[in-house]
Amino acid sequence: MCGICGVHDPAGHIDLDLVRRMNEVLRHRGPDAEAVKPFNLCGLAYTRLSIIDLPTGFQPMADESGSRWIVYNGEIYNYRRLRDDLAARGHELKTHSDTETIIHLYEERREGLLPMLNGMFAFAIWDDSDHRLFLARDRLGIKPLYYTEQDGRIAFASEIKSLLEDETLTRKLNAAALADYLTFQNIFGDKTFFEGIHLLPPGHYLTAKDGKIEVRRYWDLHFSPGVGTEEEAVGELRRLLDESVEMQLMSDVPLGSHLSGGLDSGTIVMKASEKLAEPLQTFSVYFEEPEVDESRFIEAVAEFAHSVHHGILLDPKEFLEVLPKIAYQLDEPRLGPGVIPQWFIARLAADHVKVVLTGHGGDELFAGYPSYVIPYLRDVWRRRDLGEAKAILANLRQKLREEGWKRIVGIPLMGLVSRDLWTYGRQATFREDQLDKLLTPAMREVFRRHEPRRELDAVLSRCDAESELDRVLYLDIMTYLPSLLLVEDRISMGHSLEDRVPILDHRIAELSALIPGRLKIRGLDLKHLLRRHAKGLLPREVLEHRKIGFLVPLGEWMRGPLRSFVEETLLCERARARGIFQPEAVEALVRAHLRGKKDLSWQLWTLLNVELWHRTWIDSAAAPPSAG
Repeated sequence: MCGICGVHDPAGHIDLDLVRRMNEVLRHRGPDAEAVKPFNLCGLAYTRLSIIDLPTGFQPMADESGSRWIVYNGEIYNYRRLRDDLAARGHELKTHSDTETIIHLYEERREGLLPMLNGMFAFAIWDDSDHRLFLARDRLGIKPLYYTEQDGRIAFASEIKSLLEDETLTRKLNAAALADYLTFQNIFGDKTFFEGIHLLPPGHYLTAKDGKIEVRRYWDLHFSPGVGTEEEAVGELRRLLDESVEMQLMSDVPLGSHLSGGLDSGTIVMKASEKLAEPLQTFSVYFEEPEVDESRFIEAVAEFAHSVHHGILLDPKEFLEVLPKIAYQLDEPRLGPGVIPQWFIARLAADHVKVVLTGHGGDELFAGYPSYVIPYLRDVWRRRDLGEAKAILANLRQKLREEGWKRIVGIPLMGLVSRDLWTYGRQATFREDQLDKLLTPAMREVFRRHEPRRELDAVLSRCDAESELDRVLYLDIMTYLPSLLLVEDRISMGHSLEDRVPILDHRIAELSALIPGRLKIRGLDLKHLLRRHAKGLLPREVLEHRKIGFLVPLGEWMRGPLRSFVEETLLCERARARGIFQPEAVEALVRAHLRGKKDLSWQLWTLLNVELWHRTWIDSAAAPPSAG
């Protein structure tokens, strides 16, 4: 695992001091080694976190001719088979690293190598004989890659902060990204919070030659009824997930796993434990608040797996210290407050191992979020499935007795009145009428040129699924999941820790698109197939437990230990003077939440992150806080 960066200039103006500075900023991603390689029209650099082939896997790395060079971040899990095939075809391989496999495949196939790779990756290849730069990113967006382009000159890096070392790059807020974030707490397409800095989208590659830059998609998810029965679906899922976990246990350094109280991480822990000779190390965070306490389920899985378990109890007072560090590490705001426990669990795991497995992806691929109930019910209604409708009603009656009316049907009822949730599977953080009151007149005018929903409609226009549920799943896989993975990458690598995601083997994603929606949810049993698959693998209480996830009691904390921080950050003169939000509207939101009149914690979290971003990247030179 590494941090990579570089500059390509067709005019030959390569500033190696800039490339070195860009690389130094990425040191947390790879504290074990670093290197800079100059060419006439390009400079490549990397920092290394040594995981595989510790003695010889150094970069930049060349093919036999010495004219093609690669810097690479990620893991190719099928590289041994690919390496054997290359050797059989006469290639001279000098290392046992997956990096060398990629550069030799590029020598043979150029961009045609990408479908052959099973793994997570972001890499850059400079072809010195052809004066061509090639950038590529994995199918689902597990590893990040950013770039800027000015007059044919392109700079790229694993993180935005590396690109900001270029003092000619103006630090300016991208209003289109802000519109996305305020509406859906996300950023869509290739945008970032910085005008002029782009994110290479998942499943895409970029070529740059003679001042011309082209970005192309090489992978998409296609839906068709390829799996007919539940038994067939569970069997194929079991086979692929077993293979994926076994491949992703590949490591020459200590390895562990995150463990929450839910189905996905528990499944990964159990499968990994079965395949390892030594006990697996597992890592968890705990909350004192009963409504988000999953300690009983975490400990049940740890005991079942005979793991060496490490846990940490979160203290909200510590958040005041780590929030500036999180803002620096993320580079830009994305998604919700789940990043807070992610920070603490990464810090805990990094004290013991260099690699962790996680359970990311199960919800998006196999329908695990409550909001998926709405498109699923629409599918049931459309196909007039009376048997499933009766099962849903019976399930609702049972859950009503167990958990209460408001908790069970709040999401479906919300979906009947919220077009966002009904169409996109996501509730707007701020509705259009709320933004009209919140934004200053100047910002309202800017926002009218940007409509996040149009971008989501464009994503949906590519989807070939007929099922409403599958269309919403596709949208989340293409927009929400990549942001979740960006946050996970940035937080883990901020602690020099590599995260792996076995459920997001691209073959499992492609399998999910072959499974009809009626097998993904059954009678409101979310993630039905994953639950069936885990029967006999996990304790019964975990199988039946409705996972809470990384939900923090943010509303309560904002009225308690974080109250002063919220007031001082959002109501200070510096925030009021930015010209983005109406000070009176922000103050009204803060006061309404603090009085307990409404739970506006997600809206306040969004505003806090916009302000922290300005303080970190616009107001100061952004000296890096320590990651502790």
